[in-house]
Amino acid sequence: MQNKKGVLDNGKYILIVVILVFTIGGGIFIYLSNKEKPVPISQKENIEKEEIKEEEIAPVIPTPPEEKWETYVSSELGFSIEYPEMVYGLDKCSPQKPFYVPLRVFEDKKNGIVYITEEYYYNDWDNETQSKTGSCKKIINSLELLQEEKEEMQKGEFSLWWKPLLGWAISIRNIKNDIELDKFIKDNYGSECFVKDKVFWKQSKIYDINIQGKEYLEGINPNCPLNYVYKVLYDPEKNKAMSVKLGQECGFGTQYISEESYKCYDDEMIDSFKFE
Repeated sequence: MQNKKGVLDNGKYILIVVILVFTIGGGIFIYLSNKEKPVPISQKENIEKEEIKEEEIAPVIPTPPEEKWETYVSSELGFSIEYPEMVYGLDKCSPQKPFYVPLRVFEDKKNGIVYITEEYYYNDWDNETQSKTGSCKKIINSLELLQEEKEEMQKGEFSLWWKPLLGWAISIRNIKNDIELDKFIKDNYGSECFVKDKVFWKQSKIYDINIQGKEYLEGINPNCPLNYVYKVLYDPEKNKAMSVKLGQECGFGTQYISEESYKCYDDEMIDSFKFE
């Protein structure tokens, strides 16, 4: 017959075994539960973001399109010019996304102006509030928008500096003599501008006009601000003159990646100009 102490010892051993079984079983259950539990998508995204947060992301570089040229001819204004079909576009939003955009020609025959500009661009800036709008908009150019831009810019003190944001405004006028040529220069470049000299351009009998302004002791003459590239051509046989402000930088070109790969189309466009 087993004594009382033996019964207690056996009970103790049984209790210990039961505790071990529950402990080991519970650990296995917790391990398997955690192993099979999927990570929420939001947590996965956060993990991925943390992993690439400090890494540099290479910018997307679009492949330049095949170079193709179009020819614009205006029988009414009497000139023609060639221009590339596609150029590198403007994205003023953040982050900026590189892209290529078609060129468009808009005619303002009433005022003798032909605009060559990008078909559209992206913008997130409000000129009235001078702040970002928070949304990126695709602005599609039109003759009305270009005319509004011109009128707005010509209200201020820099009216004579105006050129389209994304292109050129080619001004054409019938010119009969040097007096009318001088007025054409003053109307486009300022009241104190005048013809410095005429040199024959690459096309015979067409003059390339150099402009000069009354000299100021300090700074730029506000009545003849010539701190940008321009082109004025005059054909005395056809009694026509053209003027275009090319700006301080290339107007139409490819994306600048390196000096070797970059191409500006401005000179080729000007060289293609013809009085018809």
